[in-house]
Amino acid sequence: MQYFFQLGNFKGLSQAELSIVFESYNISKDSIKNFSEKILLIDSKDLNDNLVKRIFNRLGGYIRVGRVVNDLERFLEKEYEGKVVFGLSYIGDSKFDINKFNSLAKQLKKYFRDKGVSSRFILPKKTELNAAQVRKNLMLEKGFELCILENQDSQLYGETLEIQDIDSFSDRDYNKPSVDTEMGMLPPKLARIMCNLTGLQSGVIWDPFCGSGTIPMEATILGYNVLASDLNIEAVKATDKNIVWLSNNGYISDILYETFQLDITKPTGEVLKKLKHTQIDAVVFELYMGPPQTKLVTETQADTLLNDVKVLLESVIKILEEIGKRKIKMIVIIPSYKTESGWKTLRIREIFSKRWYVLNKEYSKEDLKWKRNNSIICRNIFILERK
Repeated sequence: MQYFFQLGNFKGLSQAELSIVFESYNISKDSIKNFSEKILLIDSKDLNDNLVKRIFNRLGGYIRVGRVVNDLERFLEKEYEGKVVFGLSYIGDSKFDINKFNSLAKQLKKYFRDKGVSSRFILPKKTELNAAQVRKNLMLEKGFELCILENQDSQLYGETLEIQDIDSFSDRDYNKPSVDTEMGMLPPKLARIMCNLTGLQSGVIWDPFCGSGTIPMEATILGYNVLASDLNIEAVKATDKNIVWLSNNGYISDILYETFQLDITKPTGEVLKKLKHTQIDAVVFELYMGPPQTKLVTETQADTLLNDVKVLLESVIKILEEIGKRKIKMIVIIPSYKTESGWKTLRIREIFSKRWYVLNKEYSKEDLKWKRNNSIICRNIFILERK
């Protein structure tokens, strides 16, 4: 069976996420092939519909997933109960003639009418139906979304199996009880991706700069146990409050987590002893990158901000050395700042010794970046492992 995954906005990051999650399920990442700038095709005997949906629902970097339809007539022959609700989407690299949507939709409606089946269709305003249209019309339950997948050389049909649950991501982003508006907000989707980049299906994740708890929240939803710490005691309290909110709203159950205050540059002997005797499988974090920027920073400002980042990163590495954590994964964001003379960042080997392996290129040929248009700060994500 052949499946398609529609990439999110940050292709390299999404590719790395899927490759690593596949490996955690003992599925070869070599089964992933580029079909277009927006679509990955997967051909693997180890996959079935239920497993594909389970994997997709772990991911943060994908829009929809589906099954490639090789025979459209056979696909339409399945039995439906009640009125069929169907929609069409075009996922390709070129402009699409909306009139083709109308023509195909009317042909499909006629097909159902000739079979005595009542139906209605929903078309996108541009090329793709959004998640709200698919979900609110119960399209996947009462009918189907048929996707036209196209690259420069070929065209395929695909049936959507799942579409990203944007409502739950938005709920956790905007409705959680504690939000730190003074710090740059880490998107829950990126936090989800970072947790998946660990390659763990279970275990303990530590976020030493937890802020209001975005990474710990996504980690607990994925089933990890969590350690969360921060210099700011109010941030620690916010993380506690937000994780309790997750539980009260049905996002998590049976998860172990612990929060505590920690100055990463001056850890006490008591904290070091505690960490030494605690299982930690991965460290996942975004450092404090300075206040949100609305204009280009000066080179002096960028140097100051990057030096602060370097000090904090070196402190994390030192603690891991002191508590004897050898084979451990680290997923970290190192910022770039935009100045009048260009982008400034840190070189990874300025901070990490050769005992730390950088794994980015094993999972994506592209840089792992999360950057909005016209932003002053770019998030560079690194996958590291100490052996």
